Amino acid sequence: MRKSIIFQSFFSLLVILSILFPSVGRSTPREVTFFPNTARVQDVTRVSPQADGKGTCRTVLTLPAQVIQDSLTAMLEPDSSMKIEDLIWRQVSRQDEARIADLRRRLDDLKAERIGIFSSIQSLDAQIQFWQAQIKAKIKTTEDTISLSALIGKNVRGTLQEKLALEPELEKLDRKIRDLQEEMNRIMGQKETVWEVSLLMSGPQVRETMLTVSYSLMGCGWTPLYRLDARPREGRILFAWDAEIWQSSGIDWSQVETSLATMEPRSRIAPPDLPPWIIRPRPQVPLRGEQKADALLEAPAVGAMISAEIQGAEPREIRRSTFAVWNIGKRDIPAGARQRTKVREESWSADFLHLLRPSLTSQAFVQASVKLPEAREIPAGQANFLIDGASLGRRPFSFAAQEGDIFFGVDPLVTADAVLLSRKSGEKGFMADRQTHEWAWRLDIRNARDSAVRLRLEEPTPQPRDERIRVSLKLEPEPTEKTPSSLIWMMEIPPGQKQAFFSTVRVEAPREMDLDLGWRR
Repeated sequence: MRKSIIFQSFFSLLVILSILFPSVGRSTPREVTFFPNTARVQDVTRVSPQADGKGTCRTVLTLPAQVIQDSLTAMLEPDSSMKIEDLIWRQVSRQDEARIADLRRRLDDLKAERIGIFSSIQSLDAQIQFWQAQIKAKIKTTEDTISLSALIGKNVRGTLQEKLALEPELEKLDRKIRDLQEEMNRIMGQKETVWEVSLLMSGPQVRETMLTVSYSLMGCGWTPLYRLDARPREGRILFAWDAEIWQSSGIDWSQVETSLATMEPRSRIAPPDLPPWIIRPRPQVPLRGEQKADALLEAPAVGAMISAEIQGAEPREIRRSTFAVWNIGKRDIPAGARQRTKVREESWSADFLHLLRPSLTSQAFVQASVKLPEAREIPAGQANFLIDGASLGRRPFSFAAQEGDIFFGVDPLVTADAVLLSRKSGEKGFMADRQTHEWAWRLDIRNARDSAVRLRLEEPTPQPRDERIRVSLKLEPEPTEKTPSSLIWMMEIPPGQKQAFFSTVRVEAPREMDLDLGWRR
């Protein structure tokens, strides 16, 4: 009988404790989609709702402090007899994980050690100041002066040596403290609290049910990293795409299904208001003086600005491209540390040539024309460019097309030098009513490589903007292609060879015309 009473009392105590302190579950991700500066997290967990004595049940989730509150969605399994009525948010102090607790202990030990060393340095400074002050003491005899001087020098020297030995230790401790603090910030996102979310549920109570939660998390993100290794002789580019991902939830994520997306999620509960479409004459803005119309015509930007002020801020159409998502499988993602993971490796067929524009620079730029089997959207990121395995440096890279040109920098073994052979100007005709200008250039193309190179040479075409201006060209050899703005030569130069190109440009115009000869002269 006594055992039965004890058991009933113990059971009643458990019921009371479950009402006062409902079960708390820590949400750990199963699926994560990383965006550049956030992450969308989804978890499916089994919860045990507890009656709260008010006709409803409750379960409590612990979420990281970086959760964006209005992004949280929670759903019970479709055939559940219960439904979620409300969510109650509360910030509570973080219960340190073993890893964070260990970092805190190490940080406290370092700070205590720093206080000791700093106090010793302050004490030594006081001793140095004391002995330095004895220099002003009044001494009666020469012997006392010599003795005191030796004593001051000995003590100051010894104390200063102790101080100088301690200062590097203090700097070393400062670095260790700073590094540990930065590591903790990366792990926890500089947050000392977490969210405790109570889910209030109604309906017939069940022992267990599956709960799906999804939320956006700050302090997470990813950035793309690329490697493009050009192989001109093989006619291909070795393309490698890695992703650097990070999260600072304070919890290590184990075997989460991971995806990468190129654009931040945009969500809103209500649609934007639909403004009226009004078509009407623009209101006339009164201006002083007799040249009101001329002033508006000459300054359309000002007129538009004044009109905008009168009409108020009207909606503008902003087009945004859709974002792409890449699934990279299950990953272990520890809190704090940045992790590099492989996304894709490919070999792209490419048509290589050297692009020369000698009127601007003597350098030859390696250009690869890529045509892929299908269009790709490769987001902007930093890329390491190489030619035959030799690094050319890092610079931004993105690619959103099926075909396009990629430049791999300058090839120092291929050059194009423009030499001005002559420049003439004068008058022509019986009445000397014409002005003439003539230039002659020689272009020297050199290939110091041990293999032949394909070249594309581009020079500007002089373009008259008045029918009274006549331009004549003499080109040797003739260009492969002419456009209204460019002269283009396509060629191949054997290894170790040089080739010369000659061009003469003649311009005639009326003598009285104030002629702008442009930049190429």
